[in-house]
Amino acid sequence: MLKILLEENDVTRLKAFLDDVHAHDLAELFTALSQEEKDRVYLYLSSEKLAELVSYLEVEDAAEVLADFDVEKQVELVEMMEPDDAADIILELEKEEKEELLEKLGEDSEVKELILYDEDETGSAMTNLFVVVTPEMDVKEATKKVIKEADEVESINTIFVADEHNLYIGAVELKALLKSKTPLQVKELIEDYPVSFAKDPINKTVQAIRNYGIYEMPVINENNELLGMITLDDALDIYQEEAQEDYEKLAALPETEEGRNALITALHRLPWLLSLLIISFPIALVTRQFEHVLAAVAILVVFQPLILDSAGNVATQTLAVTLRMLSSHEKGIFRNSIREIVTGVINGLVIGLIAFIMTFIFAKINPSLTTDPLLISFVVGFSLWLTVIMAPIVALLIPITLNMINVDPAVASGPFITTLIDVAALFIYFGLATSMLGGL
Repeated sequence: MLKILLEENDVTRLKAFLDDVHAHDLAELFTALSQEEKDRVYLYLSSEKLAELVSYLEVEDAAEVLADFDVEKQVELVEMMEPDDAADIILELEKEEKEELLEKLGEDSEVKELILYDEDETGSAMTNLFVVVTPEMDVKEATKKVIKEADEVESINTIFVADEHNLYIGAVELKALLKSKTPLQVKELIEDYPVSFAKDPINKTVQAIRNYGIYEMPVINENNELLGMITLDDALDIYQEEAQEDYEKLAALPETEEGRNALITALHRLPWLLSLLIISFPIALVTRQFEHVLAAVAILVVFQPLILDSAGNVATQTLAVTLRMLSSHEKGIFRNSIREIVTGVINGLVIGLIAFIMTFIFAKINPSLTTDPLLISFVVGFSLWLTVIMAPIVALLIPITLNMINVDPAVASGPFITTLIDVAALFIYFGLATSMLGGL
């Protein structure tokens, strides 16, 4: 619709459309425009609507739009946006543009406070647009304050309570405040409410919002001073970004970026694929070490994929469960580890028994492949059992160890774990075959 109006050059309808359309819908249409068309849209957008548009764009696109204007206009737009959104966008600007804009913003700018935090810290995602009341306030006075500031803050579902020194005390639900009758002080309505520290990992705060089923999470510093809050909509955005990032790491995939052409995407992924190719060479080297037993008992090659695939599948399942617990800071990681290992023992026993039977039948049907089907079946079944026991142990130890040394456990991605387990599985399989079948 927007592109059509621009092509028709119907200024009256274009202005009416831009005034009425929701900023979210406008953002989707805006990204499909050429730079020339975007420049024309700027002419008919009010500063307020432009600030809304920028807020709804992806951070990279929003930074590009902001860079289209001079620094005075940038300051105007930033001051109209929610501080947490503005901080994210400013961080995407080129170094010179970012420094110039920050210099123009006032020293007491709320945006500048948020930029001081690392992007993985809760403080970087909080907003300082919220209502605060004191415990000694009468509920009528507190209600008037909420009504007066409602248009200036991001949410009024939860009202935070702090003393005259801005020390956090607790929270009051809006519903409870509205239902209360004067004379009654706010402190009589205060409820226990979860809180997060500004330096806490952001994914820990997001998980707490989900666990407690709340809409806003107050954020404090180490001195218990109330700094801001994380809202549910911000938490959902962060949760989605974290999930995508962990999925990319799990697949050993570089950070994705929409809009890239195929050549740039291929070049971006090529180093990762080459690194995976290099770490796959040990599999070939291990196989070469056992070529004598393979030459003597060729049937072993038939069942090699069965051993490798089963171990890799079990490891991937355990890795997914472990990463979820580590990323969400869930308790009981030791109990979960024991459960995964015991599960591997049970599953390995069942799978190994089935593999024993299938191998025996296969060897009987093809007598030319081996003269001792029972021994071959035992080697395959027992090897499979051992590898399925080993797989969850490796898939647990690597991410837990990385987490202990403050390295993102998601970098223990599926391909790396699988390659390591493939090498170990081959040692088990061919080592057992060599010891039991080497003389055949």
